[in-house]
Amino acid sequence: MSRKTALLVLDMQEGIASSIPRIKNIIKANQRAIEAARQHRIPVIFIRLVLDKHFNDVSSSNKVFSTIKAQGYAITEADASTRILEDLAPLEDEPIISKRRFSAFTGSYLEVYLRANDINHLVLTGVSTSGAVLSTALESVDKDYYITVLEDAVGDRSDDKHDFIIEQILSRSCDIESVESWKSSL
Repeated sequence: MSRKTALLVLDMQEGIASSIPRIKNIIKANQRAIEAARQHRIPVIFIRLVLDKHFNDVSSSNKVFSTIKAQGYAITEADASTRILEDLAPLEDEPIISKRRFSAFTGSYLEVYLRANDINHLVLTGVSTSGAVLSTALESVDKDYYITVLEDAVGDRSDDKHDFIIEQILSRSCDIESVESWKSSL
């Protein structure tokens, strides 16, 4: 089966990316990946986390999101925290898809978009390795997509956690490449 690829840029938004220690390097790696995708006419899809302003979409059984709710953290469509980082500004024709949980598929129309465009290979970048990247990668594998994770274009609050997830978990079911390696294969 031939591969039709899309680049998914995960949670590179104001309210999430700023908490990642190596974010400047991760932004630069994302810029290189996005530029390469655009040059090779690979769709670039921006994914962002957005919650209901009254948190009606947050269950008390969800430890992470109920903590966000308890803190009253603003993460709605209108909040600055959900804006894609200015350094990675989407082009007018590039979709920005809102999701409701860690996985890019949960509460979004991502799968409909991918199927409508015959995309079967996802290249993942963004933050965090232990959240959106891990969850999206594993759900994508379960949905029978080919997955490539650009290891220098993803990051986490903890380098140890990032390294463990890349080396011990994702490498078993995904291709792991650097941005430069991926670019040279296009």
